[in-house]
Amino acid sequence: MTNTHHARACGCINMGGTANLFTLTEKSGMGAMTGTIDGAAYGERTSDLHGDGNGRFEYTMYHVFLDKDGSRLRTQDLMALLAPAEDRVSILEGEYTVVEATGRFAGYRGTFRSRGWVSKPEGEGAVGQHAVGVVRFTGEICHE
Repeated sequence: MTNTHHARACGCINMGGTANLFTLTEKSGMGAMTGTIDGAAYGERTSDLHGDGNGRFEYTMYHVFLDKDGSRLRTQDLMALLAPAEDRVSILEGEYTVVEATGRFAGYRGTFRSRGWVSKPEGEGAVGQHAVGVVRFTGEICHE
């Protein structure tokens, strides 16, 4: 409770936490959240993957983060996926820019980040398989 009070007194909220990810379709997924956001998130890719030829792919997304108290963040995101050819695990990094905030997040804006991993299904039928992973969030959003 002290951390939340201190963060609000300074005008910023630390966005630390974790999400356990599960893809729903080729372009969407959901996550169970713990930390500053204790609830769930839904995300959807809004662009094609743009590869650099070395296993790194960048794309855009939007996310909706919903806390158990009903507070919500909507973000526009820049994501990067580093998918080494020899490994079934890919590194996932994200930058989330808050474009809408409600409840205890009302009036807050900024960009926070994540880094983690996601599985890479392989073989016949890989497209139909669900990927799973986990990311850790860092950064803060501040009251305007």
